[in-house]
Amino acid sequence: MTDQTEHLLLDGREHPVQVRETRRRTLGLYVFPDGRVEIRVPKGTPRRQALDFARGREAWLRDTLNGLPEAPPAPRYDDGARHPYLGDALTLRVRHGKSRRAVRQGDLLWLRVGDPRDPARVEHALREWYRARARTVFAERLAEWFPAVGLPPSRMPGLRIRAMRSRWGSCSSRGGINLNLWLIRAPLACIDYVLVHELAHLLEFNHGPRFYAQMDRMMPDWRIHRRSLRAHQREWG
Repeated sequence: MTDQTEHLLLDGREHPVQVRETRRRTLGLYVFPDGRVEIRVPKGTPRRQALDFARGREAWLRDTLNGLPEAPPAPRYDDGARHPYLGDALTLRVRHGKSRRAVRQGDLLWLRVGDPRDPARVEHALREWYRARARTVFAERLAEWFPAVGLPPSRMPGLRIRAMRSRWGSCSSRGGINLNLWLIRAPLACIDYVLVHELAHLLEFNHGPRFYAQMDRMMPDWRIHRRSLRAHQREWG
C-alpha cells in the first residue's frame, strides 16, 4: 500500500484522511491544526486495517476535530500586510521595481516587484526572502547545536530547506536533515527545538524513551519551546 487518501464517515459527512506508510511498528492517528487527519501505519498494513483503527477511535477523533481553534485568516499579500519573521511581525511595504528586491528596516520589509497589485508576485518575493534568510539562520543554528550531539565533525548532517505542509522537520536514515521553510517565521528558540529534535534522531532513529533522554540532555526545556511553536502555529497558521 502506498500513501493514499481515504474517507471516514463522521457526523454524517465524509472526512478525508491520509494513510501514510512509515517505519513505525504500530499504527498512529494524528490530527493537525488545519484539520487534516493522518493515519501512520507500518509498511504493508492493509488499507482496511488502517481505517478500522481510525474508526475505533472515532469519538476521540470527533472531539479533537471539534476542539480545533478557528483557522487564522488567509494571509494578505499587499502593502501593509503583516507577516511573521523569527517570532516578530513585519509589515510589508510593497513598491514597483523592475528588479525584485527585498530589504528589511526594523519592523518593515520593503519588497520591490514588477506589479505590486499582483498578490502572487508579492507572495513569491516574500517567499524568496524567507528562503534566503532560512539558509543563513538554519545553517548557523545547526553549527551551534551540532556539538551537543557528541558526534565527530565528519558526521555533520547535510541540511535541506523545504516548504512542508505537515512537519516542521525530518531526519533521513542517511543522516540528512530537512527543515520546513516556514519555520523561519517562528521564534529562534522554536527553530532550535525542531533542530535539536532532528539531531537527536542521529542517535536514536525513533521516538522511544532513549530518544527523549537525548532531547532532555541537549535541551532540558524543549517542552516549553514545543508549546511555543504550537502557539505560533495557532496564531499564524
